Amino acid sequence: MSSQEPANFQHLIERLKTSDTQAYERIYQHFSRELIVAAYKKTGDKIIAEEIVQNIFISLWEKRANLNIDNLQAYLFGALKLSVINHIRSLVVQHKYMEYKSMYYTENDDDTRNQVELHDLSNIIEKGIKSLPEKTQEVFRLSRYEHQSTKDISTELNISEKAVEYHITRSIKRIKEYIKNFYIFL
Repeated sequence: MSSQEPANFQHLIERLKTSDTQAYERIYQHFSRELIVAAYKKTGDKIIAEEIVQNIFISLWEKRANLNIDNLQAYLFGALKLSVINHIRSLVVQHKYMEYKSMYYTENDDDTRNQVELHDLSNIIEKGIKSLPEKTQEVFRLSRYEHQSTKDISTELNISEKAVEYHITRSIKRIKEYIKNFYIFL
């Protein structure tokens, strides 16, 4: 890095605090690729790596008004480290649950229960999808149900790849919240 880059980043942070989308885009363009590569090295999964980085940038945007960052690169990579740790923790919890489940449930109990739970979860997810804005629903379905790439969706819907990524990330976040709220309600 040149000696001027940290000052430029500080200027971009100040602009970001005022909701300057160009500053946000410059920060994203400068750091996203490097963050995705680092996340991929830790997770071994490109989609997970991209999702983690998208969530970091969404959080950066959502917290923009209250940012107090001295070193943008250290902040972003620190956020990445915490996000990867949280991802790994969730995998460990999921693994422990699967071990527990395999010890205490018979296969027949599991099959019936899984079918019922899968049906219920599918209905909940579908309701969550229907609660999304129409364009976000469309992007989500193309991505997750038809397994189209960001580039293909961008071309098909005539929107930017960044907009596709935004819709996917927001839809996943909203659907997770919808499922969580549904189970809390129960």
